Amino acid sequence: MMRQRFGGEGAIQGERFLSREACERLLERVVRLAPAGWEISLHIQSRWSGNVRWARNEITTAGETTEPRVRISATHRLRGASFEINRLDDASIARAIEHIKARMELQSPLDEPWPRMRSGEVYEETDLWSDATYALDAAQRAALQQELVAPAVAEGLLSAGYIEVSAIGNGVVNTAGLFAYVPETRAEFSVTVRNATGTGSGWAGVANKDWREIDAARLSAIALDKCKRSADPVAIEPGRYTVILEPQAVSDLMLPLVRSLNRIEAEMGIGPWADRPEQAAGADFIVGDPSAFEARPGLGDVGGAGNSKIGQLVLDPRITISADPGDPEAPFVPFAWDGSPYRPVTWIENGVLRELAYPRGYANQVLNKPDPLLNSYSFRMSGGDMTIEEMIARTERGLLVTRLANVRVVDYNSLLCTGTTADGLWLIERGEITKPVKNFRFRESPLYVFNSLEALGKPVRVLQQMPTIVPPAMVHDFSMTSLADAV
Repeated sequence: MMRQRFGGEGAIQGERFLSREACERLLERVVRLAPAGWEISLHIQSRWSGNVRWARNEITTAGETTEPRVRISATHRLRGASFEINRLDDASIARAIEHIKARMELQSPLDEPWPRMRSGEVYEETDLWSDATYALDAAQRAALQQELVAPAVAEGLLSAGYIEVSAIGNGVVNTAGLFAYVPETRAEFSVTVRNATGTGSGWAGVANKDWREIDAARLSAIALDKCKRSADPVAIEPGRYTVILEPQAVSDLMLPLVRSLNRIEAEMGIGPWADRPEQAAGADFIVGDPSAFEARPGLGDVGGAGNSKIGQLVLDPRITISADPGDPEAPFVPFAWDGSPYRPVTWIENGVLRELAYPRGYANQVLNKPDPLLNSYSFRMSGGDMTIEEMIARTERGLLVTRLANVRVVDYNSLLCTGTTADGLWLIERGEITKPVKNFRFRESPLYVFNSLEALGKPVRVLQQMPTIVPPAMVHDFSMTSLADAV
């Protein structure tokens, strides 16, 4: 079997999650229990996690969990099916095989053989492991919680948050000879501090593979300071404001854009990257609801050849968005559930759309390429050299935004989103923060926001499900539509 070797430091593995050898033995057991002639692939995510959570300065839950998640995929002649299990005894595997067999029997045979399973893959080198994260045990997590809430207690404030560390054995192994395995660690920290009257709230958080890279004490101090400075906010009128988005807020708004990078949708005329004549400059930006979003020029050239906007200017030229499983600051597992590789990709380069994700079938049949171009939803956004303090000093009247909450897309064609500001919002006047203000509901598209750019700062890691590095950003004419009754 062809093996890929990954990992860093000691790459410790044990009974908390499936080791490389355990994954190989698991395939042997599944093959033994399956009918002869089946081609079988296993996608394995065997996870251990340990956490401590607290609210009102007191621990509410603490514990550890282990869960082996295994997706069994099988093909035979012109049929194929999958089934996922989290129990790995022979009886559970046998039941999964029966489910797969039943699903195959219900299928109409394909006109041509099922795509062959991956083999002979070479993946990007990546380092996802930290011994320090794996070694952060329950006693240490509890002791950290006590240290982190002590300043809030001393100030008469209320802290809520969590520390979670996890280790995952990621594997894809199949009967075609592929054996890919990556041990991975993750560490997450999030803290919210509020005052006793519920009129002030501050937040900070980050994720990293290595707990040592997370300065929890500094983040707790930031949340506490934001809480104190955001107390007793005043209401100001909704409208369009110059806003300074802290990195977490930038990632909250950029994530829907990254998730939308889909080539097949674009070529079907769906989504923000479809080249629709009605989106020519000066046309109503939101398809199907012109009254909700006025015309906004500067969204790039549209109406060119082809069915997508690849090759067209879609964002401010200072913005580049890329992803790389080997990124030392934001690495991720370099293969998908079927063993298809994640490759380094630049989605948007200097504001120009360069790539859209596509699956294996499209790659094989339309582009005559062996591999898909997959979107992991991990990304890095380029930045600049301006600090948040310098952005504030340049702002005549605007808002400083900590983060955005409950962001959802309300119009996919324009990526128009709504959500609320949260955990710290301040009015800036004549280059200085003058007062905390009540939160707003916003209604904006990242396509417009990141074409209204004034300045960018240094990119940093933030707290998202996948590794994400983004800068703070200063933009103009950000639409705050109504007051939000939240802190």
